[in-house]
Amino acid sequence: MSEAFLESLKKSSKVSESEDWDVLYEELPVVLALTTNDLSDALEKLDTVGGYGYVATWRKNLFAFNHKLLSKRCGLIDENGGLLKAARIPKK
Repeated sequence: MSEAFLESLKKSSKVSESEDWDVLYEELPVVLALTTNDLSDALEKLDTVGGYGYVATWRKNLFAFNHKLLSKRCGLIDENGGLLKAARIPKK
């Protein structure tokens, strides 16, 4: 199922391939969390970059995720690359 999700996600013009991450969304790392069980692993992966990045999930699962409980640094995107919650990007 994750292959179908990735193929759908890669159709977005804002998504690009990555060797280190599932994909990149506007140059920030993306990790997949297709179920609520995957969420803790996804957030752990983002911790390696300070938590700045995106979690990608099915839009139909949006209500299963309390996006307000996600890290304030972490954003949320759907399977079409649609922005559900913007990630906070550190100021340089």
